[in-house]
Amino acid sequence: MSAIVLNNVTKRAGRTRILDQVNLEVLEGEFFSILSVDQEAKTAIARILLNFLKPSNGDARIFDYDVNKQSKEVKGYLGFISREALFPEHAKRHGIFQQSLDFHETIGEDSLEELKEYFDCQKNLKVGNMRARDRRMTSIVNALCTSPKVLLVEDATKFMEEADQRKFLARLKKLQKENNLTILFLSDDLSIAQRYSDRIAYIYEGRVKDIEYLKEKTSKDKILKVYRENLDVDPLLAIGARPLFREDADHAFYYDGALPNLTRVLNDLNLEDYNLEDAYLEDKLEAYYSDRAKEGMKEYREKREKRQVLDQDLEVKEDSLEENTQVYDEGFVHEVEAVEAVEETKPLVTEDLPEEDAEPISVYEEDPAGDTVVFRSEDLLKNLKKGNDKGGMES
Repeated sequence: MSAIVLNNVTKRAGRTRILDQVNLEVLEGEFFSILSVDQEAKTAIARILLNFLKPSNGDARIFDYDVNKQSKEVKGYLGFISREALFPEHAKRHGIFQQSLDFHETIGEDSLEELKEYFDCQKNLKVGNMRARDRRMTSIVNALCTSPKVLLVEDATKFMEEADQRKFLARLKKLQKENNLTILFLSDDLSIAQRYSDRIAYIYEGRVKDIEYLKEKTSKDKILKVYRENLDVDPLLAIGARPLFREDADHAFYYDGALPNLTRVLNDLNLEDYNLEDAYLEDKLEAYYSDRAKEGMKEYREKREKRQVLDQDLEVKEDSLEENTQVYDEGFVHEVEAVEAVEETKPLVTEDLPEEDAEPISVYEEDPAGDTVVFRSEDLLKNLKKGNDKGGMES
């Protein structure tokens, strides 16, 4: 069943659109976060649901009740924890709690006492004497003591100490599980939203840009900064990394995928000089929706396409060279085979040679003066043919 529905909600402030055709559905029992860096957008959604503000266009419903036309029925379901815990300065804590119980016609004494102890609200302090933490804890107990079906939380964790923040969020998850509480978490804290939410809607420039499902998400979003000028970015883009612009690094990327995949790519690229940081909402919005990021993606893609064209040209040239070499080799082999075939068809020509018992032919002859005369082989052969097997020259 739908607990909250925003149907084409638009809110203008003069010519500025704070919300621009926002369509959202939050299911009963869901922890749903709306993240935006624009405080006005988050505040407008909360006030429209509480019927403190009317939309310029569209409508909103809670459990199928129109928040504007049936506001009394709607407020019976709602609990609200605001960004600023505002109470009358003269009011005391216990009186605030009792007033809320009376308005919702809820007894809830046992639940109230347990909540007061859990959030350290036992003392009946006057609001004027409360510290910021006391006001925040009072606001939380006041919202939860009426056992709401839908809880609106507007940036309530922003000013909390870390220990109180963990206790508060753990309590919300417990109530979600045990009481089927629907939680609409309006914030700019990406880390908390991704850890506790079932789904997240991202609002940028008044519009819902994307809805993220968190059930299968295993790690927080990261910013990768690389200190290497010549970097092959294709492996990073292939796993979903998106370029960012950071002056303190040669390359920067936003990564919201599985960390083992990123680790593998960093190892394959043999990267050593890099830094990995937790991402913030501003980083995600910049990486996915800003004009600068879109230009960065376009630039990377153009470079990759040019490189692919060059690689293809080189591959064609290499294939052509290999083909020509193969043709040359094959032609050379065929030529050698043809020569060998011709040689095989030639008749075997033999010449008469001296008998084996003939005296060895000497190519040297001593003259009377003791000098050695060298005879040419042609002269020796002529004399052999004439029967002069002693090697002497014809006079």
